[in-house]
Amino acid sequence: MDKQQKKQQYVGEFTLYLLRHGEIATPGILAGKTDVSLSKHGAQQVSQAINGISDVNRCISSPLKRCKDSAYHYAQQQGLSLDVEDNLQEMNFGDWDGKSYQALWDMTESSVSCTIGDFWQDPWKNHAPNGETIQEFTERVDRWWQAFCDDEAMQNTLVFTHAGVIKHIIARVLQLPIQGTVHMSSIEVPYAGLVKVSIFRDEQAKVWTKLML
Repeated sequence: MDKQQKKQQYVGEFTLYLLRHGEIATPGILAGKTDVSLSKHGAQQVSQAINGISDVNRCISSPLKRCKDSAYHYAQQQGLSLDVEDNLQEMNFGDWDGKSYQALWDMTESSVSCTIGDFWQDPWKNHAPNGETIQEFTERVDRWWQAFCDDEAMQNTLVFTHAGVIKHIIARVLQLPIQGTVHMSSIEVPYAGLVKVSIFRDEQAKVWTKLML
């Protein structure tokens, strides 16, 4: 490949769509690694969210079925292959995973070393027993994000993933302080929430990102 061909391959503007899964069939639980399906309403939410998106060339999904089932259906409709990416899973909440929020809030400090309230107040100092730390989670998502930005064959992409993943990528796009709680507590990504990111790569292969509202 000569220098001119490489330059043409690198330079370009692309769109990344980040889609949170729809409502789950077992509401009221902390569904991190827990592999639950969507409710009928959740599937309808996703269908409505992606209706009209026609410029996607690539489809990527978390391996959890609340994302993957919808992604597979969309990819089939659009004649696209589906890439499943482990790094796009939601946080692993260890012993808390799959439990109801009510049960988690009812835990007292005398019965556990860390409560869910401790985690929400300062996830950098607290984590779920036997679960991922926030450091491990952010490093995992960053591995995907960096690989995506470095991909010379970048295309317009739709990603089916989770609220925690989307919040972290938004923080990267907006250059927010990662070791903090601003993006975790001040950004709400609803079921089937769709976030659009514009990505521009210049002639030096530097990537510039913008959150599109």
